Amino acid sequence: MPTNTKLNKAVKLALAMSSGAFALSFASPAVAQNDGSDDLEEVLVTGSRIPRKDFTSNAPVATIDAGQIELTNTINTESLLNTLPQTVPGLDRTSNNPGNGTATVDLRGLGTNRTLVLINGTRAVPTTLGGTVDINTIPNALIKDVEVLTGGASAVYGSDAVAGVVNFILKDDFEGATVNVSHEVTQEGDASLTSADITIGANMADDRGNVVFNFAVTDRDDLFQGDRDFAFFAQFDDVDANGNPILIDGGSTGVPGTSVFAGALGGPLGGSTDPFSDSFGGIFDADGSFRPFRTGETNDFYNYAPVNYIQLPQTRYQASALGTFKATDNLELYGRAMFTYSKVPQQLAPTPIFASGTQFTLDGSPFITPASQAILSEAFGDGVDTDNDGIDDTATMFVRRRLEEVGPRIADDTRSSFQVQAGLRGNITDTWSYDAYVQTGRVTNAASQSGNVNRDRFQQALLLDLAADPSGNTCVDPSANGSTSACAPINIFGPGNISAAGAAFLRTAVASTTEFEQLMGSVTVSGDLGAAMELPGGRIGVAVGYEHREDDGFFLPSQDLAAGTIAGFNGSPASGGGFDVDAIYGEAYLPVLDNLEIELAARSSDYSTAGSVSAYKVAGSWQPIDQLRIRGGYNTAVRAPNIAELFSPQSEGFPGAADPCSLSGTPAAGLSATAAATCAATGVPTASIGTAAINPASGQVRAISGGNPDLTEEEAETITFGVVVTPDFVEGLTFSIDYFDIEIDDAIAAFGGGAANVLNNCYSPDNTAGAASDFCQVITRRADGTIDNIALQAQNVALQTLKGIDLAASYNTEFYGGDLGIQYLGTITTENDFTAFDGDDPIECAGKFGNLCGEPIQEYGHRVSFNWNRDAWTAQVVWRYVGETDDDDDDTTFFVETLDAENYIDVSGSYAFNDRYSLSFGIDNLFDTDPPIIGDNQEQANTFPATYDVFGRTFFLRGSATF
Repeated sequence: MPTNTKLNKAVKLALAMSSGAFALSFASPAVAQNDGSDDLEEVLVTGSRIPRKDFTSNAPVATIDAGQIELTNTINTESLLNTLPQTVPGLDRTSNNPGNGTATVDLRGLGTNRTLVLINGTRAVPTTLGGTVDINTIPNALIKDVEVLTGGASAVYGSDAVAGVVNFILKDDFEGATVNVSHEVTQEGDASLTSADITIGANMADDRGNVVFNFAVTDRDDLFQGDRDFAFFAQFDDVDANGNPILIDGGSTGVPGTSVFAGALGGPLGGSTDPFSDSFGGIFDADGSFRPFRTGETNDFYNYAPVNYIQLPQTRYQASALGTFKATDNLELYGRAMFTYSKVPQQLAPTPIFASGTQFTLDGSPFITPASQAILSEAFGDGVDTDNDGIDDTATMFVRRRLEEVGPRIADDTRSSFQVQAGLRGNITDTWSYDAYVQTGRVTNAASQSGNVNRDRFQQALLLDLAADPSGNTCVDPSANGSTSACAPINIFGPGNISAAGAAFLRTAVASTTEFEQLMGSVTVSGDLGAAMELPGGRIGVAVGYEHREDDGFFLPSQDLAAGTIAGFNGSPASGGGFDVDAIYGEAYLPVLDNLEIELAARSSDYSTAGSVSAYKVAGSWQPIDQLRIRGGYNTAVRAPNIAELFSPQSEGFPGAADPCSLSGTPAAGLSATAAATCAATGVPTASIGTAAINPASGQVRAISGGNPDLTEEEAETITFGVVVTPDFVEGLTFSIDYFDIEIDDAIAAFGGGAANVLNNCYSPDNTAGAASDFCQVITRRADGTIDNIALQAQNVALQTLKGIDLAASYNTEFYGGDLGIQYLGTITTENDFTAFDGDDPIECAGKFGNLCGEPIQEYGHRVSFNWNRDAWTAQVVWRYVGETDDDDDDTTFFVETLDAENYIDVSGSYAFNDRYSLSFGIDNLFDTDPPIIGDNQEQANTFPATYDVFGRTFFLRGSATF
């Protein structure tokens, strides 16, 4: 009784619900029926370790096969997975900020760390300390099927399978040689992607063994936001003098490299007719003269967008090997080895430095005009005037400066990963079999950053020794202070005024190394309980097993990165740790009647960190008539905290948020008396309450977060219930409707649900505790009332609920002499709520996007594919619908945006010249649909580039040769 995952042809076709080789569908509405013979091979399908005939899934499973990967020219698998309505895009080729050079999959939008990635039914080695897997490490050419099981699967596979699993099933029986070469490019002639691979396989020892080797290379070109009109100018939301919302180009009139001194100045700048004159303080022109900073449609904001990537360049090399050998009738050896080298840079605009309490030489400075010196002395002078000329020697203030002269910020992530698995399987008796394996893997990421600025040297270079050199070429402290050269003064008073020597003195290159290592082993025994315990529907199938896993990882930064003395990228100190887990698990399949079956599963795990946890599953199906099957299940799932959540040190980040005390958060007229009092009590000057003077720079706040070694497991409950219908009055039609309900208790989350939620709760009119509330206590403000930081730490405090309906349909018929297959996948999300802590109001994200909800969570979305094949020709049309979503800022007194529904049409085809040569070709985004453009609630490039197409019409060509 073999236990491999090779599907019998009849079962595979039934599971795929497709007439052709190019199928993407829900795998379960139709199955091959057992006629009493033994010609069907027993199989394993994602979701169970019990091999059996006539497998029918009791939960929705979407299947992507190798033909679909070829016909869509899928080079990075996440691009295809993200078209499924059950997924919310994770990191992909557009993830420049945020991003880390990896590609991830996020089922149901519950988080990539709640989606378990498998390879041939076993865990893939994670890529990051957060436990996520870079699915680009799985070679496309070796993928036979990708099965996506939604709903909790922890009882079968263990921790992390809260939202479900994505199982990559690899080819283990390939014979011959195949070469694939593909190229894609947009109609603008940019963002090209080239890939080539060769797969070689052979049988040996009288077909008792097989080995497969694959070598692949991928080269992806960059694309900048400046290359697309919709992304060239950074957009943001604002209000005009009358409080009406407007969408502003951040760089419509702004001058690159300008410096800003924030805060209401009064005095010579007061009384201006410009309503925004003192909202952001003053700004220096190139000659050192000082004037009010302009906002609104005519503004002085720096346009940071053009030099940011829309598509991250990538260089990737892969080498993989698979092998099986049947040593005896009861012993088969198998193994797998995969290696990936990947280099992916990120690029951001030059460093913006926001420095509170910055001191600089004022009196006699050759960089500032006398008139400007008088203004600054009155407003920010330090009170020391040694020559009694009415101008203070120095001034101290909050400085905001885009250091364009230093150059862009570039982060290079170079990852090398390998994983090796060796196992054996076979028969114990005629009805019992075993499967045991060990595997290990390691991922090393060497990251370097350029374009950072040393904060200490920035302050040092602002203090001039005018007595030694009145021209301003000498620092008071001339030491190198860690630089490669002595201090060089910097002139920040106007665009482009920092000298090459000054820029070189500021620069600091940092680097870090991250390593993750996993070792695990497992043994499973499966079979049936024999005729003595046979039920009316057949024999009881069981599987029991044991698993041991060890995860270890560490992050080692260079000195400046660890100390957080940089401006540019986020500082982070060293971190690391590990844990081990031992688990026992069991499953049972109970064929109660010919048309009634029950599945049971349970797992108990003991973590060295979280302690003992358990999960179980009860599922079943009933088929009262041939045309109708009713299925359902109840799963409990757990997710133990990962290394990053447990052991990360305190580090800084800059999430998007609006200060409720400022004009951008709530107009003054809408600020309640209670909230205004809380603003004052937490350090906002009375004159600044309800004004943009305290608006967070660039719509971001500094958040301090970190791990918590006392975290325990998350617990989830999943309920699914549905029907599968195969009506006999429409030949070739099958459809299914499945309801899902997921609730995650004790979810690990940053305190208060993130920075935006902390601010909203602190300054809510319902906060009767005022500044003494837990939310207000973690907010630190500067003397001028602007937010310095918000302290967050991971805790088991959140609740997440998700409800909806999965829809699937498949129709196969003859059409114009060929086979036509139509596959429909749709998801209706009725609830997607996040509650930051017990008693808090939930954040409702179904149909929303923005600072609180993140990526758009559409209430309805679908993917429909039309496949037609005849002889050597195959054609496909894919229609992807992204539903309408609204801004999650539900304050109706402010600017609430709506992202309209979008439709994307992709067309492709292939022609097989003969058994050896074939050609595939296609056009993605056929109608060149532009992405929706939004302001402050964007993710990147004024939109959400992983959800909406940002490349425009794209063409691809792929050639294959088989020998």
